[in-house]
Amino acid sequence: MFDFKKCHPVELDEPVRVGNKNDGGYVLSRRHIERTKTVLSFGIKDDWMFEADFSKRKKIKVYSYDYSTKRLPFLTKKFAKTYAAIAYNLFFLKFSRAKVYYKHLSLAEEFYRFFNADEGRFFIPKFLGEYDGDNTVCFDTVFKGLGEVEDLSVFLKMDIEGGEFFCLPQLVPYFNKLNGMAIEFHNLAVNAVKFDALLDDLGKHFYVSHVHGNNYGKLIAGTDIPSTLEMTFIHKSIVQGNASLSKRDYPLEGIDAPCKKNKGDYKLVFPEH
Repeated sequence: MFDFKKCHPVELDEPVRVGNKNDGGYVLSRRHIERTKTVLSFGIKDDWMFEADFSKRKKIKVYSYDYSTKRLPFLTKKFAKTYAAIAYNLFFLKFSRAKVYYKHLSLAEEFYRFFNADEGRFFIPKFLGEYDGDNTVCFDTVFKGLGEVEDLSVFLKMDIEGGEFFCLPQLVPYFNKLNGMAIEFHNLAVNAVKFDALLDDLGKHFYVSHVHGNNYGKLIAGTDIPSTLEMTFIHKSIVQGNASLSKRDYPLEGIDAPCKKNKGDYKLVFPEH
């Protein structure tokens, strides 16, 4: 079992929720937003609200990676055929089917409206991996592709369904480029040893600034700790003075929200230090 004390956030002023109200939203510090000029996101599927919300707050570059998005119906179906399918199903009063096609069309329009290279928002149909391949890209290639970027000017968001335990160790050489990260850690009962080691490595350079339990997952057997944790980190160099552990109750009232709307949020209780 990993040491849950290492997940205890430090006290920071002005927490801000970026992205969806429920699943897909993350709690950042205003210091993250002020410092960020580039957002790297890994794992978007059909939800880029985090990236869109961040972009509304300030002008940034966005690079989003996800091979699975390329294969989803809203991108694989042709616009003309989708319009025809909507008209056909409405004519024959098949409203539920028409609604599905309409959702595909709306998502496609939103996707192409947001991911616009001319405006510095890029979608790359690749999974983050340990090496470059036909459908994968590694951190070395990602950061080389950015060119010269200022230290502490990049914010990283990651939700890659367990791949974080294999890919994050390769991020170490680029820690100085990051002001912070929002990472969803999955299946912690199985990955406890890897997670504990990662927290040690990350803790040398970053504080935990927020943590939230994803209530789509279960609690780890015999504990009150969620098996999936959403964690935000902030680089120690942009936190003034000595950081003290937060005394707030988690989830944060008015900021956090359950990922699964119709299920109560997990209350987090941290061991005494």
